[in-house]
Amino acid sequence: MTGKYIQFFIVGIGFLLITSKAAVSEEKLPTCLHLPENSGVVKNITKQNSIILYDGRELVLANVYLKKKETHHFIKETVLNKKISFYSSGRLKDRYNRLIVQLFYQQEEKPAWLQETLIQKGHAVAMALPTNWLCATELLSREKNIRERDEKSKILEFNFPIIRVENTQLLNQKQQGSFQIVKGRVFSISRTAQNTYINFSKNWRKDFTAVVSNHLLKRKKGRWPKVKLLKGKIIILRGWLDHYNGPLIRLETPEMIEIIN
Repeated sequence: MTGKYIQFFIVGIGFLLITSKAAVSEEKLPTCLHLPENSGVVKNITKQNSIILYDGRELVLANVYLKKKETHHFIKETVLNKKISFYSSGRLKDRYNRLIVQLFYQQEEKPAWLQETLIQKGHAVAMALPTNWLCATELLSREKNIRERDEKSKILEFNFPIIRVENTQLLNQKQQGSFQIVKGRVFSISRTAQNTYINFSKNWRKDFTAVVSNHLLKRKKGRWPKVKLLKGKIIILRGWLDHYNGPLIRLETPEMIEIIN
């Protein structure tokens, strides 16, 4: 074998080893993500569950809503004073200049996704924002599996309940701007020049309603379900509660709608 072919052979083997290693690493990570691009060591966890690194960077977790106070202690036990890696899956920073990230840590010498762990432990639910939604679908799938497991085992460990739309009294008691998950059968769909409304009863002025801007439906048409076809279907909605002609959730991303049947 000539020197030229030996060199070609060595380069080829090296390429295969590199790509094989990358493939193995990618298999360990959620499909919605690339390999983590950044790393650091966690110095502190604030009461608002911001993660502060020793180099001064401040991180906030993307695509999860954290509910219970126990979450703070769990995050602290999981990542404090440990090396973590992270990746931005949408908008880079929030209004407080915190990096919005998908975060990974080592668990039994394997990479673990903190958002997934929090949902599995019942400390969080999946959430999507217009500027940060890429991993929401995958986390919603994880959450659904956990809920189904709890229903079958009758343990009900998952600590974020789904409220039925018929329970208007409970929804009215919930705080304005609080994050809620609501389930019910769609009664009708109505449309104005500005918005499309998903109604769950005849009395839309008092009962629960969801609304989405027609501008959003047009702008992200490929991702939204055909809203007019939701009539008669059971769906789950999640988002921030408003009180306007009864309890209301304003839909901002398609991931806020889950079609059950």
